[in-house]
Amino acid sequence: MSPEYPSPEEGLVIRKFLSTIPMIARQKDESFSVWSQGLLRAGLEYFGASEGRIARISNDELYIVDRVNDDVTSSNTGENVFPLAATFCSVTSSEPKAILAPDTSKHAELAAHSAYITQPPAYWGICLYFGGAVWGTLSFSSDIIGREQADDEHVLRMLASLIELRLENEELREENNGARASLSTMSQRLESLQLFDSLTELPNRRALFDHLHRELNQLIRRNGEGAIAIVDIDYFRMLNEKHGHEEGDSILRGVANALRQAVRNYDFVARYNGEQFLVWLPDTMQSEVVKVCERMSENVSNCEIEGKPITISIGFCAFHGESETPLSYSRTLDKLIDLAHQALNTAKANGRNCAVASSNRPIPINTLAS
Repeated sequence: MSPEYPSPEEGLVIRKFLSTIPMIARQKDESFSVWSQGLLRAGLEYFGASEGRIARISNDELYIVDRVNDDVTSSNTGENVFPLAATFCSVTSSEPKAILAPDTSKHAELAAHSAYITQPPAYWGICLYFGGAVWGTLSFSSDIIGREQADDEHVLRMLASLIELRLENEELREENNGARASLSTMSQRLESLQLFDSLTELPNRRALFDHLHRELNQLIRRNGEGAIAIVDIDYFRMLNEKHGHEEGDSILRGVANALRQAVRNYDFVARYNGEQFLVWLPDTMQSEVVKVCERMSENVSNCEIEGKPITISIGFCAFHGESETPLSYSRTLDKLIDLAHQALNTAKANGRNCAVASSNRPIPINTLAS
């Protein structure tokens, strides 16, 4: 038997189709809807059809994902959900082979279909698979009896393969987006771990000095006043040894929360070292620093162990930020903290449970520059 060759007209149609498909396939950056409608238009022209559809099958219903008509292109025109049994796609989805019926009256299964009278007289359909299961259908239909061409099945399979590949790529893209989101979340958590003390949930030393460098720079520029206070939990090591590390951790958390509640929103509390905390009080006069220290001591006293209140010792250094000469912020901060430490040692020597200033008046910042 001699092979069947397409007629000149058919040859022109298939050549045009084959020249269009590679361009559509390469449009990877287009949304699925835009991309699929281009694919459907190519099929619509090849089959001389009135409508092309990509449909999703779920729970015995057919959901139109995208459709094109010979006069209108839209994924949202017309009804979008149908009972699967009321469409020819019910036959397509149950068949491993393509359904080729340019004249449905001559197709045994479609002609015997319960909805034959309401369905179009010409139909071409193929099942779409995803993840090894039936995903939906690709179909073309015509309001008039269509023409039969030698390449009908090859064209349907080619279009179906491109859609299935795109579905796999879309899933991979979603997985990649999910992986990127997880990586971003993980990075944020790692950054948080690097900047916060896990026990007290206060900023740690690294975050503290990053913050103080920025704050000191701004305070000096506006000639403001401020203070650095170091807070030490009285007899913490003795309490820790007597009651255990678990109780010691509970004390640290309680004191951290009490200090946070005692200061203003724009003040800064960080865990400095062991049982010590550093409090940054910008734009605060020395008389106000004294009140903040009183408030911190009062809040901490609400933390108790065996019915006895926890007490703290505080040393602080108040300063005036005006300076006409460039400063080394690191050296200046070291000196401010050292002065606060000296005041803390005085507070401990005075019997603890008190606050001591490093000097009676705010220290001019420029005296710390050398």
